[in-house]
Amino acid sequence: MALTKLLITVTTYPLPSRSYDELVCTAGVTENGDWIRIYPVPLQFLKGLRKDGKVKTFKYTWIEVDLKRRTDDFRPESRSPIDYSFKDIVVHGDIGTENNWAERKKFCTQKGNYSVPLNLLRYYWLPQLVRRRDFDYSS
Repeated sequence: MALTKLLITVTTYPLPSRSYDELVCTAGVTENGDWIRIYPVPLQFLKGLRKDGKVKTFKYTWIEVDLKRRTDDFRPESRSPIDYSFKDIVVHGDIGTENNWAERKKFCTQKGNYSVPLNLLRYYWLPQLVRRRDFDYSS
């Protein structure tokens, strides 16, 4: 399969896993502005990239990785790595904050994508939190 080039913009808080020590959900935008969500990503893999000096920070770094659509997730942006060891990953440079984040904004807002995470929060995550009754209403 072809590698997908992705600008990583989000990594979640790590979750314990039976198969891996800890997993994170990672998301970003493609060069044409489409949101992609990658799960699972082992936290140790991300730490290893930083430790090996391949990245300073994972966010706003371009990567290329072989992905497949997730069949167990209703969200159209959800993907899984073909190879969970991420041996096929290509790490490119990161995008800085020069000119009031102009380069980052170019990719993250080109299709109005700033509303996608808000819609996911509004229509998916918030109802789940309320349903679970573990939402803290005191704050």
